[in-house]
Amino acid sequence: MTKTLLSFSFAAAAFVLAGCGPSSPAEQQTAEGSMPGTSAASGEISCDELAGISSFCGFKNPEDLAVIPGGDFLLVSEMGAFMSDLPNTLSMLDIAQGERMPIAINWEPTEPRWGDVTCQPPEVAKFSPHGIDLITRADGRLQLLVVNHGDEQIEFFELTAAGADSTLAWRGCAQPGNDAYMNDVAGLHDGGFFVTHMWNKSTPFDTVVAQLTAGEKIGWVWEWQKASGFTKLPNSDEMMPNGITVSEDNTKLFVNIYMANKTIKVDRQTGVVEGEVAVRSPDNVVIDANGALWIASHLNDPVNERCEDGHVGPCLLEFQVVKANSADMSSEVVFHHKGAPMGYATVALPHAGRLYLGSASGDRIASIMLP
Repeated sequence: MTKTLLSFSFAAAAFVLAGCGPSSPAEQQTAEGSMPGTSAASGEISCDELAGISSFCGFKNPEDLAVIPGGDFLLVSEMGAFMSDLPNTLSMLDIAQGERMPIAINWEPTEPRWGDVTCQPPEVAKFSPHGIDLITRADGRLQLLVVNHGDEQIEFFELTAAGADSTLAWRGCAQPGNDAYMNDVAGLHDGGFFVTHMWNKSTPFDTVVAQLTAGEKIGWVWEWQKASGFTKLPNSDEMMPNGITVSEDNTKLFVNIYMANKTIKVDRQTGVVEGEVAVRSPDNVVIDANGALWIASHLNDPVNERCEDGHVGPCLLEFQVVKANSADMSSEVVFHHKGAPMGYATVALPHAGRLYLGSASGDRIASIMLP
């Protein structure tokens, strides 16, 4: 299947399942200075502030973000083109300077290992990051989990937070096998993690499209624990689970179901869905210190608007950010934008009075004042 046909087929499936577009007044307000009617990539677009949006250029598909302790830098997962497994890297955003910075990674295995002691170190040249999660371990050390499509496994890194001199050291991994095709990961206080499985990786994509169009729940959530390995979360079968996060007490999961247009709240022990928010094509979800969920949501016409792989500049597809209360799952649209200087936000990360927006397609991170 060609890239064009693949993208069209997937988009067609999304269109069938998505139903109507934005309908509330907040959703219908396009940001001042945006360019309605612009679709796909746009070529060279300035990194100057536009419509209250600041841009930080020099990245390649900055799909997911995390705050490095100290608060002056963001950790960035730069992703290969979706479904390509092409290699890419981890980097940083220097917030004050507004510039991309590399982050040094020590790939030499050290003992004791984190993760599964039988898991083999990744092929560094194939490293292909996607979703990430940064937590503080019980021993006080900083642990970064990364979905790596190069080996289709979760990599464990130890982060040494030192501003511009921050470094990462590979500490281990865990590989689900079982034909997994993962998306995002959420670490747990007990040393385990949850990860979303979109669909079986070996399944031909036209078959995936047909299954999703028919409403089949071909994805789910894995839990990993050192003692038991990977186990499937009960009742977690869904239509392309995407972003995932956990409550501070680790008792509740929040999972974005991209092809079913919803974010669900799940009890960790039972797998029972305790609530949901209707969100069109939700990508990543972030939970803040107050328990609010920040959900990046795609609003582009999935049939007629898309961005080609390897395009120049940002992808300008329409998106919104939904903020939800994790207790009662009430929600509101807090930001909506279409056009320059950036679109197709895949993550919305609140930090220090601003909201930072990453994208799986494009050359920049953007930020706005927190609504």
